[in-house]
Amino acid sequence: MSRSRQAQQLAQHLTEVTGTTVELVYDNGSRWHMGWTDGPTYEEMRAHLDAALAGHRYAEMRDRKLAPFRSNSERAWAARAIASRREGTLAPAVTAGAADRRATGLPRLRLGTAEPESEEYYALLSHVETLARTTSYPERPSAPEDEPLIEQLLAAGTKKSPYHDWPITSEHDMARALLAAMQAPAGDQPPRLSAVPSGSEQNR
Repeated sequence: MSRSRQAQQLAQHLTEVTGTTVELVYDNGSRWHMGWTDGPTYEEMRAHLDAALAGHRYAEMRDRKLAPFRSNSERAWAARAIASRREGTLAPAVTAGAADRRATGLPRLRLGTAEPESEEYYALLSHVETLARTTSYPERPSAPEDEPLIEQLLAAGTKKSPYHDWPITSEHDMARALLAAMQAPAGDQPPRLSAVPSGSEQNR
């Protein structure tokens, strides 16, 4: 059996074991890229891969250099943000992260002509990105009551693209919506997660 065929079978096996689509793409020499979106963490996928290679079925792939990489979807970002918000860890993490950024003088990135975002914005992005990166199957709601808020946050982070006809969802826009809700005056009901214009849109 060719190595390419065996690589396809190994990818299919990992897809079935993990419940997430795994792709093996040849690079050069003995190097292959192994990629998947959301699903298991790097360590969990590595364990599945080692278990598969321990048998005889994929012997041709044992001496290959497989470079694993997991990407995360916008839904994974939203799910981790909403879980952290419900658990009460989002606001403290943002406050602490913003204080650390101010103390260390980390630069605030400027996008085009837009003014830099607040330290809280960058701290929120960093906190949620860390959660998405380190959580197994991060796209899944951590509690049933999270689902409608995940959908609400995704909607708040979705807008029409200036470059094509279909909408785009951005964690940057979701972060703005979350911050606006966190900074809203306290009331009987939590504020709805709604779209917030970016600095560049406000300056048009």
